[in-house]
Amino acid sequence: MSKRYLVLFLAILPILVFAQDMPFSVSSSTRYSASTMFGKVDIDSVRYTQFRFIQEFKYKKFGLGLDLDILLDKNYHIKKSDWDHLGDIIGKFYYFRYAELGDPLYFHIGGFPKYSVGNGLVMLNYSNMYFYPDLRYNGILIGGKIPTLFEPELELFSSDITKNNILSFSAHFKPLPDSTVKILDMSKVGFSVYTDLNQYANLNYTLPDSLEYLNPDRRDAATILSFDYTQPLKRSDKVEYGIYTEVAHMIDNGTGSILPGVYADFNVIKVNLEYRTNGDRFMPAYFDYHYEEERAVQDTLNGLPIIITKEEALQNRKSSYGFFGKVQGIIGDRLKAMFAWQNMYGDDLENGKSMWFSLNVDTRYKRLEKIAFSYSKTNVSSLSLGKVAVPRASMSASATIGLDSKRRWFVIAKYSERYKDKEGGINWWKDTKRSAAVGIKFLF
Repeated sequence: MSKRYLVLFLAILPILVFAQDMPFSVSSSTRYSASTMFGKVDIDSVRYTQFRFIQEFKYKKFGLGLDLDILLDKNYHIKKSDWDHLGDIIGKFYYFRYAELGDPLYFHIGGFPKYSVGNGLVMLNYSNMYFYPDLRYNGILIGGKIPTLFEPELELFSSDITKNNILSFSAHFKPLPDSTVKILDMSKVGFSVYTDLNQYANLNYTLPDSLEYLNPDRRDAATILSFDYTQPLKRSDKVEYGIYTEVAHMIDNGTGSILPGVYADFNVIKVNLEYRTNGDRFMPAYFDYHYEEERAVQDTLNGLPIIITKEEALQNRKSSYGFFGKVQGIIGDRLKAMFAWQNMYGDDLENGKSMWFSLNVDTRYKRLEKIAFSYSKTNVSSLSLGKVAVPRASMSASATIGLDSKRRWFVIAKYSERYKDKEGGINWWKDTKRSAAVGIKFLF
């Protein structure tokens, strides 16, 4: 089969694309790239034929990504409700960005697959794309470093620029930049605030139609404040190591801390180890990957359905203590790997263990351009590596394969699984949300 017929075949290959699929990305220094997919998708128990076009534009430090969905019903009529409001049009922007983290000024508007602040004690791997592409949020991240004596670094985040419910702001600076004690020159102090101004905002999407009457009109906020301090002990071209601490308090609830934390950065490998203590009614990584689903959930009381927010669920949470560790490996722009775990202990704490693993390799070996794999399970009872399908766990894998020697045509395949949060064991077939997709991408 000739290459052009192979490309045509793959471009129209029918595939099943589930709700958790995200736009693809291929590392490239080119200014423009485009990809297309064709398949089937179920939305609100209705099956649609889906055409999907993903375009990326780059110019100097600016980047723009568009994700255009066209859904056709059984009569091949366009699903107009995806295009008849201004918010729908804005939702077609996957991202618009300028510069990168660490630059004097940077910003990113659009989707955030995983976003963390500082040590991750409060916000760790939060995603405003948990229900993507069915529910699209355009968040914003603005930050930068001001070139003055104290070198202040500021960062402001909003999960959705139209409603601004989930917000965070952090500020860091060097308190003693001209200290006569040399290591104090490198110390850094920070303050952060995190808030969800409306914990019930997810109910319009997660609550069944038959229980819409439970959706309250009130807005209940959850706010956390934190202070952190980092003290490098040695810094050179080959290594940096030091200690840090952080204290976070949830308003009207409890307090958690990192005391102490130690780190070592050898350029290609960075290691963190923390001792954490959590008081009553405090949960580390409160704003995590599952937050959009958990901020308010349906429960029962005396046989009747009720709504409980994640904050209210903390009222019976007892104090705990334990360790958090993370190892990161980076080799140029070719390999990035991360493994992290958390092991907490406490009275009546059954689910105090978490684990995260990710691997991204730009192989550029013959036709294999890139491979990626990630797996995580949070707040579970065991970290047994032999148990993959457990509640609150997810897994994803993707591969990019080049079709020509000039690295212009690519086939991109992705598969992911997310396991239901439920009591008892997981039935792999029934309790798993799957996403599978294949697409073609062309770089100009």
